[in-house]
Amino acid sequence: MIRKLLIPLLLSGSITSTVYAQECEKLLSDGLYSFTKMTNTNSFSHDLRTYYLSETFKSDMKSGKWGASLTIPIKGVPFSIGANDSEDKFTELKTKLLSITELNIGAENAQMLLQSVPNTNLYEAYVNCVTKNGQNNLYGFIQGTNVETEDAVVFTIHYRPSSPGDSMPKVTSFNVYPAGALLSGKLDAGESLKGFTTLVTCKRPANEDVILTIQTDRGSFSSKASAQDNMTSTKEFPIGTIITSYLNYEQFNTVTKNHDKSPGGIFTSNKSKWAPCDGRPVPNSKFQILTSQVNVPDLRGMFVRGLNIFDPYQPVPAVAKEKGDPDTRVVGGYQGDAFQGHKHLNKDNIGVMIADKQAANSPRQRYTVEGTAAVNTEGKIPAGYGEPRISSETRPKNISVYYYIKIN
Repeated sequence: MIRKLLIPLLLSGSITSTVYAQECEKLLSDGLYSFTKMTNTNSFSHDLRTYYLSETFKSDMKSGKWGASLTIPIKGVPFSIGANDSEDKFTELKTKLLSITELNIGAENAQMLLQSVPNTNLYEAYVNCVTKNGQNNLYGFIQGTNVETEDAVVFTIHYRPSSPGDSMPKVTSFNVYPAGALLSGKLDAGESLKGFTTLVTCKRPANEDVILTIQTDRGSFSSKASAQDNMTSTKEFPIGTIITSYLNYEQFNTVTKNHDKSPGGIFTSNKSKWAPCDGRPVPNSKFQILTSQVNVPDLRGMFVRGLNIFDPYQPVPAVAKEKGDPDTRVVGGYQGDAFQGHKHLNKDNIGVMIADKQAANSPRQRYTVEGTAAVNTEGKIPAGYGEPRISSETRPKNISVYYYIKIN
């Protein structure tokens, strides 16, 4: 049923070979089931209703796995439910679902429903498979798009014979690292590939990359899936990266799926991926493990400034004095605002300049009219460069943004 629903949605362009298309359809088998962890019986519509009635669906919905909202056709009437909807709204959905035994998902609703599934890698892998297998100039092993979830990875291997009479490759060695990660799809030495598309499913350890290597008499194939929580992985931003964003924290959490692994879909320092740079403690986070700092930097109201030395072991010229930081600092060190020290030249009562007579740094300036007492003008007298801008701090022109730091 899943395959029948997905195929009309995913087909784009012409497929030159029915055989290749059938091979690619292997990618669609139980795709929605594996994503939602639905109970797999012989009735998709019954399973879908059961899933929507479960606490798992409510948790998936609230954590953003179905996007901002989802529309479910019940008795031909669309019912929309959103990630931020109240408990009453979820109760209303359950009441409506309990009044039916199965959901009638017609062709007109299939695309609307399945476009909401966030497992876009599955769609991409299918389209990529069809596209590559339909190109006559490609033969031999072809890397497909791996389908990755939090817990597993499906390695997608395409093989296109160089001619219709070309036999399928015979395996000489098959290896998955780390040991014990393989779930299904093992190929024994001496065994030939059974089709043009081969799927190998593996568990995805938290802190280790999964590597698949296959040697055959027609060449070799290897592929890697980066670990979800690997601190050295280049798949995403490394731990400790600070970014600026126009999105507030709620919006940022939605688009980054920040709390997907966090119980209740709220911030937890050992599960959430990003934290606002507001000085909060993040115990047991990857950030603390790497930096030995419990708190993230507090950048509220702050500009960021580069240190004078980034790599003490690389012999690069020292930063010029006029460009560098005059203070010796460490990462995360706070530096207050200041105004460069200077002196004013003053005239005595007969108009002679008195050099080196120091005046205090102050937002006020002294202005004397001949024959009158000195008065405070509060720094508002123009000196030929426009109207002075007075504030309680010294600052450059700027716009305000949010800072977030990668902690896991």
